[in-house]
Amino acid sequence: MKQIILKKLFIWILLTINLLFAFIIGITIPQLETANSFMFGYVMIPLLIILNYVIVDRFHYLIKQLNDREERFDVKE
Repeated sequence: MKQIILKKLFIWILLTINLLFAFIIGITIPQLETANSFMFGYVMIPLLIILNYVIVDRFHYLIKQLNDREERFDVKE
């Protein structure tokens, strides 16, 4: 049980770091001094979406795994 809690905490930390990174990108896009500064957003935002999907998918897998374990133990009792 402690291991699952640590995994959940780790995933929440990853999501927090990812959202902070997205916030920093959102702040810095208007300050870019290139001719095509909007291209940075077109590259980074889809990468952030993919990273969020991977993190949330892993979190969903761990929750599902935890629920399956609890159901097995409940059935045995």
